[in-house]
Amino acid sequence: QATINVRQQHLAVQDLDKIKPEELTPLTPEVISRQATINVGTIGHVAHGKSTVVKSLSGVKTVRFKNELERNITIKLGYANAKVYENVDSD
Repeated sequence: QATINVRQQHLAVQDLDKIKPEELTPLTPEVISRQATINVGTIGHVAHGKSTVVKSLSGVKTVRFKNELERNITIKLGYANAKVYENVDSD
């Protein structure tokens, strides 16, 4: 029986002889490269809190341009990255 070994270039190598579990964090390349990616979109009427939700989740202020700041609304489409972690504490 043949074994197929395919290297996925976007994943960090996990060498079990070299990895020390106590040194791993959510941002360690061996961990973060294997995290799922999701896209979340917001849609709704003007002044219903879409930008507030994006800022709460990502910390990114979506109102960036002078005319947006003057009117306190987001006009141009934007994108914000956010990391979501699972809380494994039992407390």
